[in-house]
Amino acid sequence: MKKILKFLVVPFFVSLIFISCEKKPLTLDKETPMKALLKASDKEIADLVVREAVGKGKIAEDEISVEYILRDAKTQTIVVKSNISTK
Repeated sequence: MKKILKFLVVPFFVSLIFISCEKKPLTLDKETPMKALLKASDKEIADLVVREAVGKGKIAEDEISVEYILRDAKTQTIVVKSNISTK
């Protein structure tokens, strides 16, 4: 009985640990903490900007590009310069 219980419990906790450690996608809603945005890579920030522009701004994905991202560690500020090309 103990072996069966151990056999069922151990995989459950191992899968629970993997699920809780899984990286969640960045969003600009209240569920994503500011700390996650500050620790995000430049590629993740650029993907977030493009995704938000496509979703909320109704801009085609090929029309927007991120030119550069500036970070200030002292004030914990992120500035993104993007370019929207109109055809």
